Amino acid sequence: MIFETNNNEILNALGKDHKFLGRRAIYTSRAEDEINENTIPAVVNGAMQRHLINRQEIIYLFRYFCGDQPILSREKAVRPEINNRLVINNAYSIVRNSTGYFLGEPIQYTAKESSDNNDVMQLNTFMDSENKAQEDIKLAQDASICGTAYRLVSVGDGTEEDEAPFEIPTLEPWNTFVIYSSKAGHKPLLGVTYSKLLDDNGNVSGTLYTVYDKECQYQYSVEGGFTTQIKAENIIGTPKAHFLGAVPIIEYPNNEFRIGDFEVVMTILDAISQLHSDRMNSIQQIVNSVLVFIGCHMKSKEENQANGEGNASDYDMLQQYGAMELPATGGTAKPEVKYVSASVDQNEAETLAQTLVDYAYAISGIPDRKQKGGGAGGETGDAVYLRDGFQSLELVARVKERSFKQSERQSLRMICKILKIFNGIDLKPMRVDVKFIRNRTNNLVNKSQAAVNLRQTEMFAPEDIIGLIGVTDDAKSMAKRGEEWLKQNSQQHSETKPIAQKNVEADTGNGGNGYSGTMA
Repeated sequence: MIFETNNNEILNALGKDHKFLGRRAIYTSRAEDEINENTIPAVVNGAMQRHLINRQEIIYLFRYFCGDQPILSREKAVRPEINNRLVINNAYSIVRNSTGYFLGEPIQYTAKESSDNNDVMQLNTFMDSENKAQEDIKLAQDASICGTAYRLVSVGDGTEEDEAPFEIPTLEPWNTFVIYSSKAGHKPLLGVTYSKLLDDNGNVSGTLYTVYDKECQYQYSVEGGFTTQIKAENIIGTPKAHFLGAVPIIEYPNNEFRIGDFEVVMTILDAISQLHSDRMNSIQQIVNSVLVFIGCHMKSKEENQANGEGNASDYDMLQQYGAMELPATGGTAKPEVKYVSASVDQNEAETLAQTLVDYAYAISGIPDRKQKGGGAGGETGDAVYLRDGFQSLELVARVKERSFKQSERQSLRMICKILKIFNGIDLKPMRVDVKFIRNRTNNLVNKSQAAVNLRQTEMFAPEDIIGLIGVTDDAKSMAKRGEEWLKQNSQQHSETKPIAQKNVEADTGNGGNGYSGTMA
């Protein structure tokens, strides 16, 4: 879908001066009890008018991320034959780094009470069977690019014995939206996703709308594209109950404003691509400089033929031999031949380019790969961590985490309901903790020393010590594994010690005093 157009066409539709300020939330003033199969078409038709603007922006941002950026459509009025268009795709780098750091490790569910350990372990197993880690990465990447993402929770088809009883696919953000109540709290009332209907030859024959409320799934088939309005008579069959008790399409916004990670710096990224393209133009223009003859006359082919000086023009002979002699024209100007070219100061251009990159990375919270300000051998790990911008990346990840966790809990409520019905697992969502794992091993020597000092005070539990030094976000599990290892190691030591002692006594033959003879 995103490859059927280009960003230049999208901007023409939105307006050349269109500003990207995040995606718009879609609201309705209808009460929840007013939502049914007859009123849904009117609600969706009204919401589509607002969704279409989001859709255009989302497709533009995805194509921008993939490399379709404004520099590719730039035109030059002067010397149009020299028009390099270099895409310096920092948008791709920003999304990759922020997503990789945020969800580089799979999300884990842990039990708040030990009595739920087995149920939570089964939940994690089901999530692994559904490849949830990959689906989470897709969600985070969509949200990072266009500011929002969508997940569908549904009952599994049960075709495999070892599969989970639920499915959690990631939906395309340009074909999906959620309609919220305009009242306080903005409760989700409807989830909508749509797709093209294709015939056997791949031709578009219509559009299929799938709509969910808290009780049922509705499907409407219309002839025409997604701008065609839905009517109540377009419904397919009867509504299907899903018993999940909530709208099963959950929105995962990137932040409160539904704005992407590189969206706030797009003008800077465009300037970086333009600057480097102009640098290449400058180099090419030096190579293709214009040769100017001052006080000389370049004879044409016809003039040389008339004077018996050959069958080629002076310019052709210059290209053929690389040199030629031209008489002065008799004017007062001194004959001169030189190249005329204008070049960019590459040192100044590089300074400007690095400044723009610094601004873009500082605003988006991405660490800079280029070392700044010395990098002396005496710098501590914390100093490097702060200087290179990794602290900013951690702040970005924490903001994402809060928003992601809120949506994750909505999904978890429906998943727990499915598990209770199909597997008899009575797990309460409020008793499950959602853990985002980011192992921070920078400056590990200092952190280890701090852990030793805290342990020696005998005032802190192992879990608190691990949390204070900040080597992981799952301090509870790390402390538990450490205690289990220590207990097992102590048992092995106590079992092996008597055997060793017995062997020593057998070797000495006198109760282990270390002497094999008798004293006189």
